[in-house]
Amino acid sequence: MKPTDAQLLKILNVAHDTSSRGAGLSLQDALQACQYLRMRSSFDAEDLLPLIREDQTIARQWILYSDDKRTAGGWYLLEETREVGVLGEPKESSVYQSIGEAVAQYVVHELDFWSNYPRKDAPNGQS
Repeated sequence: MKPTDAQLLKILNVAHDTSSRGAGLSLQDALQACQYLRMRSSFDAEDLLPLIREDQTIARQWILYSDDKRTAGGWYLLEETREVGVLGEPKESSVYQSIGEAVAQYVVHELDFWSNYPRKDAPNGQS
């Protein structure tokens, strides 16, 4: 069963919730609060895109989240080139046609990484 828009918005608010501009939650606390792992198998980046297109502040929050990262782990998002890539090894990146698409992909990749959600394209289901 697909998550509701309200549930997806909670996931999309993780960037704001973990920032000093928001609630200042730890990423793990924010992932638990939005029940990311429980819902993750029922949505993909494409399900987030309409909500991102509807509210451009969501994209801005994720761009700031990526810019503010102070870790060598996870993923990055480059607004100007619409590139989403993984930090560290192995190197992997993709460029998207719109910033909305890039943000949707970034959200899923980044939150999958930190929640240890198994990647479909990883060998033997490893993340």
